[in-house]
Amino acid sequence: MTSAPAAPPMIRVLRHRESALLIVGQTVSSFGDGIANVALPLMIISTTHSAAKLGLFAAARTLPMVLLMLFGGVIVDRFSRRQLLLISDSCRAIFVGAIATLDIAHHLHFWHLLVFAVLFGAFDAVFMPAITALTPEIVPDELFGSMNALRGLSSGVVGGMLGPAIGGVLTTWNSGGALAIDAVTFIVSALALTLMRPTAGPESSATSTILNEIREGLHYTIQTPWIWVILLSAGLSNALVFSPMSVLTPYFLKHDLGASARIVGLSFACAGAAGAIGSLVVGSMPSPRRRIRAMSLAWLISMLAALIICVAHAPWEVFLIGMISAPFLVYGNVIWESLLQAEVPRELLGRISSVDWFVSLGLTPLGIMLASELTATIGIRRYMFGAVLVCIIPSLMALRSRPANAIDAGRVRSHPR
Repeated sequence: MTSAPAAPPMIRVLRHRESALLIVGQTVSSFGDGIANVALPLMIISTTHSAAKLGLFAAARTLPMVLLMLFGGVIVDRFSRRQLLLISDSCRAIFVGAIATLDIAHHLHFWHLLVFAVLFGAFDAVFMPAITALTPEIVPDELFGSMNALRGLSSGVVGGMLGPAIGGVLTTWNSGGALAIDAVTFIVSALALTLMRPTAGPESSATSTILNEIREGLHYTIQTPWIWVILLSAGLSNALVFSPMSVLTPYFLKHDLGASARIVGLSFACAGAAGAIGSLVVGSMPSPRRRIRAMSLAWLISMLAALIICVAHAPWEVFLIGMISAPFLVYGNVIWESLLQAEVPRELLGRISSVDWFVSLGLTPLGIMLASELTATIGIRRYMFGAVLVCIIPSLMALRSRPANAIDAGRVRSHPR
């Protein structure tokens, strides 16, 4: 009698009640994020006609997130990660609902959007390390990669493809109505978190101060080469290439190529579809033996795809950027998040994840504002060419770094070719 074949890893993740609820809630929330990612930039462009103000909005959201990220990591390592996610989703539902109401009532001003961006970024500082740290509490160790890939898949299909495509259509009708839908998706996500079983907060020293706990997380990062080498490379690439691309691409399509809101939404959708395919593939693959090299190479290819904008003269050529970049970016991100969850002590995971986000995104506000100002002077094509050239060297150094790759030395020896 033969045994039944083992279920695919992603299916096994969904058989765990808590991870299934988290995936469902975050998938619905990702749909709203996809709508907002199109509605908000187009709302700003149509009212201000300024790439600089679009960059200011993006920086206003990123700056508080970066400044508060280390404190957010301490909070995540002190309290229930599930409760923190619930509070974050509930508050962000209120913020998005307020902006939608102001827009529908024709009372929305740019300063309202800046306040919204700051508040949203502050709650992102808790949400982002919390969702990374929650995964080891609700799924077995061998399913970390599949869980992260499944989150990427749902985000790519629903948040990166369906959401932006529908967001482009809704924005041509009513941008406030599009954001109202985003607010509802946050409520659904909060309800899914409510249905999950309560999780206890991590064990922490009652006498330890917040600054001491931040120092402990920073010390661990500095003493761990594979973390800090990758973070330095990723931080520069995020600041100069990936984050500015999210701002510059819709502006380039609309103002340089004369594309409609629907075309802008379609460009996000194409990237989302490619990212979803990447998530589906990586979720079915075993973890690579050389995790650092595989991840660094994937991120390097993803960054090089941005050079397409230097020669693009039609919207379909711009679409190729996301279609090439997204799957490699997702592949690298899944490896990285799974690496943190597998190698970092769980009582430190919130803080190390916050250091990850802090360094990775620390220069992003300045990078976005710098990119916005430089593109106004030298154009988007020249800016992107120069930015990619600057980032290639640290990316290659991370790829070949012996201290960073030492984390995989035992895996390579135990799995010879």
